[in-house]
Amino acid sequence: MDHNRLIFNVFSEKKDRIRSPNFGSHRQFMYRNSNNSKFPDVHADRLALVALLNTLPFVGETLHIGWQVSKKFLEATEIISRINVTSMEGEIEPIERKSSGRHALSFSGGADSTAALAVMPHSTEPVFMLRSESKSRTLYDSQAALESCRQLSRLGYNVHIIESDFEYLRKPIGFPTDLSVSTPAILFAESRGFESIAFGTILESSFGTSGQSFRNYSESSHYRLWARMFDSVGLGYSLPVAGISEVASSIICRNHPIGRVHQSCIRGKWGEPCERCWKCFRKITLMNALDGNEMPTSGMEMIRRSKEVKLRLTEDKPIKHEGVLAYALERASGGGEIAESLRLLTKSGKIKTDWMQHWYPKSVNLIDPSYRNYTESQLMELLGGMNQNQIQTLESWSNNNDNDREEKLVRFLKLIN
Repeated sequence: MDHNRLIFNVFSEKKDRIRSPNFGSHRQFMYRNSNNSKFPDVHADRLALVALLNTLPFVGETLHIGWQVSKKFLEATEIISRINVTSMEGEIEPIERKSSGRHALSFSGGADSTAALAVMPHSTEPVFMLRSESKSRTLYDSQAALESCRQLSRLGYNVHIIESDFEYLRKPIGFPTDLSVSTPAILFAESRGFESIAFGTILESSFGTSGQSFRNYSESSHYRLWARMFDSVGLGYSLPVAGISEVASSIICRNHPIGRVHQSCIRGKWGEPCERCWKCFRKITLMNALDGNEMPTSGMEMIRRSKEVKLRLTEDKPIKHEGVLAYALERASGGGEIAESLRLLTKSGKIKTDWMQHWYPKSVNLIDPSYRNYTESQLMELLGGMNQNQIQTLESWSNNNDNDREEKLVRFLKLIN
């Protein structure tokens, strides 16, 4: 601990360096409270969870925590079959969950986390992880997300902005695990009395519909691991929008008053998305559909202008969030020859996508019990629940590559090259 900074030191052993040759023998990562107030004291188990979330991919065989932790935490780590977790000798008392009525949301400024905030209790406190500036060139720009945080503060939300550089542990730069982004909220949970931490994870990610087939997330190894680990440190692991598609999160942001604070593009300035990245392409296409507009030919020209968009459409098989594109292209006519070819590739108009506008009721168990009823009522009011036919369509989701799709892809490639 250094005034308003918390610094973690990571030392690797031979087996770690075999697994992660670029990691080196010693690395550091830190957290800093952006408002210059003193960084809070943190329970040892929660410090250990932060360490685990940020180092798990780099561990060869054993992760040794250099301080005492509770028996409850160590027992929870036994679910991780690939590595062993040990700690300094001795044992401390575990930390119990508080009953404060206060919850955290790992907030990004994008549509999905904004939709999550819209359906959570008003006492929710958004926690934004501000990426430390890099000496190397990066496309990321935090300005829009920080403006989202400022707007939420003006609306009365208690927003926390915590700077960290943990993403530089990885090469290429990125979050070590998908839940690393929640580590600032974990560190502030004790001082703020948070009962749970929520994420803006949507249906495409939780139930697998961005890929080849549907999965029951609550039975997945990912859910079993992290729900257990968060519980071991007295925190709920909550996914309030796990049952809604990117289509539905966009509908919430379009119709709910809080929706105006979001911007999905993380490369452009506030109100000026870059209109070159994959997120911009998807969101522009989807918003034309939701607004009942024709898809302008210029929107499709983004495919030719952007190497990233072109690669995502042609090298991912299936395309990430392909169903969302199928939904949008079915409802936004026009766009010229490229759009028509993309409609054929994504089977737009041939597969059922109306379920994407509604909430999947079977995801209710992924919402923290303390505000489950509230969030369920909000989701039903804003979106309505899927009917039985829509649920069946979702649960039978399959999007595998085949010869017919390859032929359509060849025709699409000819148009855009």
